[in-house]
Amino acid sequence: MSNQVGWNDGVLIVCLVYLCIDIQFEWDGFSSCKRPIHKWLLISYGLVVMSRLVHVIGSLLSQSDSHEFMLNWRQKNPMVRMLLSFVWLVIVPGFTAWSMVGTSWIWDVVHSTPECLPGGAHLWFLVVWQLFSYLWIIVHCSIGVVAWYLERKLRMAEGDLRQLEDQDLLARWGQVSQLQGYTAVPGLPGTKEGGLRPSEIATLPGLMVAECSAEVVDCPICLTEIQAGESVRQLGACGHTFHRSCIDLWLFRRADCPMCKTEVNCGVGEIKVPEVSWHV
Repeated sequence: MSNQVGWNDGVLIVCLVYLCIDIQFEWDGFSSCKRPIHKWLLISYGLVVMSRLVHVIGSLLSQSDSHEFMLNWRQKNPMVRMLLSFVWLVIVPGFTAWSMVGTSWIWDVVHSTPECLPGGAHLWFLVVWQLFSYLWIIVHCSIGVVAWYLERKLRMAEGDLRQLEDQDLLARWGQVSQLQGYTAVPGLPGTKEGGLRPSEIATLPGLMVAECSAEVVDCPICLTEIQAGESVRQLGACGHTFHRSCIDLWLFRRADCPMCKTEVNCGVGEIKVPEVSWHV
């Protein structure tokens, strides 16, 4: 994939360099135009090259994060964050505004001084370049919408995690509500591939307090011994028991038992286990 990207970028740069040289040879021919179309073209070429360079550098620097450069607004690398801000705050709005200026200028030239364009093919090239420019804008706006949607999903997931983040969970797992990127949560609560919402987890039966027993029982998730007085949850569908903070965090991501994969359905079909003490 990287070789393909490098090859495509190389072809693009060669083509743009050729176009810049071609404009230089016909520079004087544009002098009678009502608008400086040749200068507008050079700046447009420069913005496209700058965009590709920023994207390549940002992608290389963000490879260790396993996130797509343009989609993840929570990059760890400060340089990547700076490049990302430069793309969304400078390059994309700047190229959009400049393309709109070019459309207005081309319209003025065609209707006022059409004879100033050197060669009959230049008008067609200007139209094709404008189409390419607006396609570039549409693609980047689409990427921006997807990035916004992923960030919104992350914020929703963090809000749900904060509802689960009580003292018990913080003591066992630390702060879990600060997510690093859109790959941190494979599925969201309430979706087919996601888990249960905090309000749904709270309604599950089987919440108990562990009491002392001769038998040593470990929590299958954290692999530590369940101590007397700790809060545990027994899944009614299969009977497996875990630390409450461990299984609640698991159910947020996946609505099934981590031991036997039995689906957990918010009390539907669950065996009502009395919320009393559980001996360990």
